Amino acid sequence: MRNAALLLLALSLTAPPHVLVGQRRREASSAGGGFWYSMALAPAWTRVTCDICADHRQTGLSASLGLGGTASRGLRVGGELSGWRESDAGVTQTLMAVSASAYWHPNPRSGLYLRGGAALVMHRADDGTDVVTSSGIGPQLGIGYDYAVSRSWRVAPFANYSIGVFGGDVKFNGGEAAGSATVSFLQVGASLTRR
Repeated sequence: MRNAALLLLALSLTAPPHVLVGQRRREASSAGGGFWYSMALAPAWTRVTCDICADHRQTGLSASLGLGGTASRGLRVGGELSGWRESDAGVTQTLMAVSASAYWHPNPRSGLYLRGGAALVMHRADDGTDVVTSSGIGPQLGIGYDYAVSRSWRVAPFANYSIGVFGGDVKFNGGEAAGSATVSFLQVGASLTRR
């Protein structure tokens, strides 16, 4: 027994460095550490509400890119950039959302996660002559479920809602048109994440 323990000790001390590094990476990964990035495509709905706005919900396709780190086994944090575009009746509308979020897994063994954070939501409508822009900062909430498709990749159906309510304004051709605006952005789709 003593000889076997000494043999194991000797082998571990003479193990090549790349084996030890791989073992540390696996330990960090199982503890939740590490960099992650994601991409998503999703149908999305936007609405701008203000004193002079039409207040209609518009539908279009959105795309998102995110990256961040894992704080613990059940918590990821990161930033995301989302874009949306829709053209109708000669008016092109675009929306961009920049967010900082936390993804919390109530049960780390389950794929279910809840998302919370803050977002800057910016909307632009352009008919080729006139441009109306709106923006606001506010909360972002979401829910999703990670499905492992390989050791490193996960697919997650999700729903995210961002609403810019603070510091919002509406500008018409660069000049202030309304003092306050609410810009909302709802995405329902699927993301692909590498961890």
